Amino acid sequence: MINQDRLVNTFLELVRIDSPSGQEAAIGRHLAGRLQALGLETEFDEIGNLVGRTNSVGDDWLLLSAHMDTVGTDIGIEPVIRDGVIYSAGDTILGGDDKSGVAAILEVLQTLREHDLAHPPLEVVISVGEELGLYGARNMDTGKLRARHGVILDAGGPTGHLVVAAPGQDSLVFTVHGVSSHAGSEPERGINAIRVASEAIAAMPLGRIDFETTSNIGIIEGGTARNIVPDRVRVVGEARSRDAKKLEMLTASILDAFNGAAARHNTRVDCDVTRAYDAYRLPEQTPIVQATATSARELGYEVMLRSSGGGTDGNIYNATGIACVVISTGMEDVHTPNEHIAVADMAAGTELLLAVVRRMAV
Repeated sequence: MINQDRLVNTFLELVRIDSPSGQEAAIGRHLAGRLQALGLETEFDEIGNLVGRTNSVGDDWLLLSAHMDTVGTDIGIEPVIRDGVIYSAGDTILGGDDKSGVAAILEVLQTLREHDLAHPPLEVVISVGEELGLYGARNMDTGKLRARHGVILDAGGPTGHLVVAAPGQDSLVFTVHGVSSHAGSEPERGINAIRVASEAIAAMPLGRIDFETTSNIGIIEGGTARNIVPDRVRVVGEARSRDAKKLEMLTASILDAFNGAAARHNTRVDCDVTRAYDAYRLPEQTPIVQATATSARELGYEVMLRSSGGGTDGNIYNATGIACVVISTGMEDVHTPNEHIAVADMAAGTELLLAVVRRMAV
């Protein structure tokens, strides 16, 4: 029932609007205009998140959510279609994460309107800064949202694979202090902060810890010149787990590794640990999970309830009592120049969203 050509054109239009995290103003204005043209009342919160609501009767609101920002700093993205698959024409990302989700929401709203289809009151949230650790959703006043269940469009994989569990994440920033000295004439007077940081990283649990727990060091910054013993190094990493106790233990072991390395070298490390978001797991009997799974089966898809290794805005909504399932838009190899999305897969995810919305009207 959806218009596949219109869906693709909407997606291509969105991809061409630059929107790296922190630079979402232009696409935000564009999306507000699109939602208003579809009859929704819109508002921006102080963070820049866009919220739209249908003019509907009823109390059982359904949340539809995606994010408008793209990862990294790529601009000037030019999409191309080859053999039914959309790619970036250059060496940039495509931006299917998550403009494919935004395009799906717009197409569903358009389809409901032009066919006068029954639907529950719809609350649309298109967030900013999702790629910065769910910045927009974390800073949203979710108490103002009316929906108690929803669908997040921010996953890849086959249609019918539903994300019902995701990890919590601790963001870790370590500042390792050393003592500078001339590396050639008096290295013994210095304390090499890079060495301290290296020993800490070598001692910490890193990579895949178990089936639901991971850790990573993603940024190391420090030093001023090759002939100066560095007196300061900044190390940025993360710890994730779908089990809260495991996350707590993992973060504690990483802190022990850094503090232990600093103590061995008679120096110190400043440790900044921030809980970016909490883990969640939706029971199979949760109404929105049941509605989405039933809709997928009726469309002929094999249903699999999946656990994710990454967070989405759904982590924030689920933590505040809005039960949200995450569905696929078909995007693949996201965050890389190889990112792509098959038109058929994007259309399938959109059809599933439409089916869920119509089912929730019953």
